[in-house]
Amino acid sequence: MATVDEFSRLVFGIYAAAVTPEDWHAALDDVRRAIGGTVGTLSQATDGVWAIRATTAPADVGDAYADHYYRLDYVLAGAATGPVGAVRTGTELIAPQTDTEFYNDWMRPNDIGDGLFARLTSGRRLSCLIVASPARTEPFDTPERVKLMGGLVQHLQQALRTQNTLEALSDRAVETAGALESVRHGVVVLARDGLVVNYNSAAERIFRTRDGLMTRSGRLAGNAAHFDRELSLAIDNALTGTHSTIRTGSSLTCPRPSGKRPYVIHVSPSHRRNADEPLRRPMALALIIDPEDEPEPDHRLLQRLYHLTRAEADIAIRVLHGAGLKEISEQLSISLPTVRTHLQHIFDKTDTHRQAELVRLLLALSP
Repeated sequence: MATVDEFSRLVFGIYAAAVTPEDWHAALDDVRRAIGGTVGTLSQATDGVWAIRATTAPADVGDAYADHYYRLDYVLAGAATGPVGAVRTGTELIAPQTDTEFYNDWMRPNDIGDGLFARLTSGRRLSCLIVASPARTEPFDTPERVKLMGGLVQHLQQALRTQNTLEALSDRAVETAGALESVRHGVVVLARDGLVVNYNSAAERIFRTRDGLMTRSGRLAGNAAHFDRELSLAIDNALTGTHSTIRTGSSLTCPRPSGKRPYVIHVSPSHRRNADEPLRRPMALALIIDPEDEPEPDHRLLQRLYHLTRAEADIAIRVLHGAGLKEISEQLSISLPTVRTHLQHIFDKTDTHRQAELVRLLLALSP
């Protein structure tokens, strides 16, 4: 029925859909035309509840199925009980129950009376390929059609495995990006040859200023030549190891043309959670700390952690900014003795005794 070139084109379309799910419609349309059906559908069930993943049927047909008829689908319920990879026929799955609501109210109005069905997966998430056809005098399940559909099954199975893997990787990438964003400092994920794989918005802000650090040709780099060499060596040691083949971390400072205090950079190897699992792609992390970016806890955090009043939290933050007691008195329009009383309450609640201790504590609170 299908030449080698035609079969190859069908397989190519199936794998293209695995990478780009929007292409499933075109792939299914090619498959149903090659087999001689009128509708091609890829359905998926989770815990026995079927849903249409992709179909060449008109939208209203799929909508009606999703709204009501999925609960009555005895055809796919029968397909789910068969062996994985086997091609089932309409004679087996449709004909025995043509007196049902599903057949008379959904299948017949949509001119579906025969077809071929192949269960592709097992477990909680079942998948099934359907090539539907109107009821005809001659059976739809000719040996040629069954053979062609059977030949496509293994490629469809591999395509679904590929798509599931890509979806999992995409979800993991989103989770990783979210985790990086929770860090206040710049974080850069590095791969072989120092290529930048990912970085958070804090690192992006640092790169945008081009004040000592940047990405150049997809790699983390510095403005100054001597620092760039030092940074490259640190990244190389974290990715591939020293002469002893041990991957090591290191710390260095990056000078800034603006004259601001240098960035502090910690470069560390990234290890798998299972140390025995082979590391096929060594990764490294670069943590970029900007000493000019002084953290500041907000009032609510201080009130929640140490039960400070709003006035006490306000004074504590002003102490962190380096304001003296007289200056705080003037800023808040309260007497100097009142400021001293509040400060003593702050010391008592935070278990500190001097302003320097209080400042160190407050600096450590911001994530």
